[in-house]
Amino acid sequence: MQRASDEARAPKFSVYCVGYEQKRWRAEEMVKDFFRRHLNSFALSYTEWESIDGDSAADALARSARMVNNTDKYERRGEFGELFLHGILRDFYGAEPAVSKIYYEDGPNETAKGFDSIHVAVNPEGDLDLWLGEAKLYQSMSGAITEIIKSLNDHISNDFLRREFLAVTNKLDENWPYASRLSELLDENTSLDLIIDRIVMPVLLTYQSETVQKYERVTSEYEVELVGEAEAAWQDFKTSCLPIFMWKSTSWSSRSRTPRGFGKSLTRL
Repeated sequence: MQRASDEARAPKFSVYCVGYEQKRWRAEEMVKDFFRRHLNSFALSYTEWESIDGDSAADALARSARMVNNTDKYERRGEFGELFLHGILRDFYGAEPAVSKIYYEDGPNETAKGFDSIHVAVNPEGDLDLWLGEAKLYQSMSGAITEIIKSLNDHISNDFLRREFLAVTNKLDENWPYASRLSELLDENTSLDLIIDRIVMPVLLTYQSETVQKYERVTSEYEVELVGEAEAAWQDFKTSCLPIFMWKSTSWSSRSRTPRGFGKSLTRL
């Protein structure tokens, strides 16, 4: 459940938490819900996902689970963070996966490089935005912020973006409704300035929350304290990613359109 959201900020700010049941934070229910509703669209190709019916649903879910379990990142819980980000993007922002990073890994323990998630969403003007996401599942928020900034800095060079766009277009499912539009957007002849204008970078940071551990049910005091804790983390994140904002700002220096910038999502584990 979304506990707070401020779309006017830069970076944008959202807080998610699933609450309590019988004095217990609902971690198990959250994981079951994400696996039930989002695992297939996270792990399978569009064609496989769309072909699932009542008879094949159980087999598809089992196959998706095996694909997640067979990665080295599963041992480090990296895939869980990416699954949570995928579910949040679908549930709250209407974004759909362009490619499944797990589906296209070359081997069971060969981690797909690049952004943790690649989604698209149609913006209010009717254009297709490219959502390049990062997710970190950490014990401490400071550790999550440090790693996420490192990942973002590694991924914003022109050469890296061009390689990522080429990899994405080579793996697009021809049956996916947005395949031709995204392929045209990411074409090597399209100016990188125009592509960056359509990029949104959602960031999911998860950590062990002191606030969550203090309470046994959702109260107004709990929500105030939780949001305050997230506010402090948001400020640290904003300060740490200033160089990245400078990169984004440069792309719009000659245009009047306001950059879409970065989205930041926080959940509590």
